[in-house]
Amino acid sequence: MKHQRSILLLAQWADPRFYQGIARYAKQAGWHLNLDAVYNRYLPKNWQGDGCIPMVESKEALDYLESLNVPYPSVHWDARRDGREAADYFAGLGFHHFACYTADPSGAVSKLRVEGYARRLDELGYASMKLAWSEGDSTDGVAWDKRRKRLADGLADLPKPAAVFCIDDRMALSVVEACMEHNIDIPNEVAVLGVGNMELACECSAVPLSSIRVDFEAIGYEAAAQLDRLLNGEQATEPFAPPSAGIEERRSTYTLAVDDPRGRKALRFMLDHYHNPIGVEDIAKAGGLTRWQLAQITRTVLNTTPVKLLEDTRIRKACALLETTNYPVKRVAYETGLGTALRLQRIFRRRFHTTPTAWRRSREYLK
Repeated sequence: MKHQRSILLLAQWADPRFYQGIARYAKQAGWHLNLDAVYNRYLPKNWQGDGCIPMVESKEALDYLESLNVPYPSVHWDARRDGREAADYFAGLGFHHFACYTADPSGAVSKLRVEGYARRLDELGYASMKLAWSEGDSTDGVAWDKRRKRLADGLADLPKPAAVFCIDDRMALSVVEACMEHNIDIPNEVAVLGVGNMELACECSAVPLSSIRVDFEAIGYEAAAQLDRLLNGEQATEPFAPPSAGIEERRSTYTLAVDDPRGRKALRFMLDHYHNPIGVEDIAKAGGLTRWQLAQITRTVLNTTPVKLLEDTRIRKACALLETTNYPVKRVAYETGLGTALRLQRIFRRRFHTTPTAWRRSREYLK
């Protein structure tokens, strides 16, 4: 009878999609998975098996991992990249005031995300405020209302409009709660971006949360595949680093940061009505501006023209529909205010040197 390999999942925290990726590979490989360290939250003493898949940071767990004396893969993704991506995204929306929120400044992933965010903003000529406990502090045992008050006070002190990058979706939910408590408008006064794109957090928030996608399932699957190669005697490979999966844009960041209240009103109208057959004249009128005044605002603040800004908005939404739905090209054009499939095709050829259909296929291939 063929030996069935026994694999220990050593994950004190992991996204459920990480486990799904492991499970998909384990079924193919015929593995037996030990889940004591996942659901019972303890390190199984004297466990004996063939390999381990870890997702841990604590010294106790890392020491335990080494004591097992079994092969294990290197599970990794570029957390700094998450921070850099957040900085570029917010800067592209026209923000000049930035903050970062984490309730766990000592965590390895938290540190890397905060570091990537701050460094990229520095390269762009901006600074980032920290909405966090001081180094060495702990949130353990601190009442929820006290944590929320500290966060709310920090948000109230931010110059507006401000962009807040949260190191995960759970932190982003806390920011939404604090803003609601103090009547801070999301996204026009404070835009909020999380990491992980967890449906439970992002879709079930009072203000749906924008979030940086992380392909946890692919990470879990590749971690299991890497372990299988090690068990078969192959040499260790470089840590798996999935490509960027982009940002899932929802209401919490759906804004353009403009100080002029008339400009802000005009661009809010554009963002809310891009799917209708509106033009620059309609946008300017909504803010009580002339076309020339609107052009001055978009050029000064966003370094673009109203015409290009409207087209950028529509194309970004068209790309999202092509990637996430099976809508025919004609419907995508209609849903994004571009009118006809021919117009959408012309814009895609000019911008991307391809057709909407070919672009959609290329995204499916990447998945």
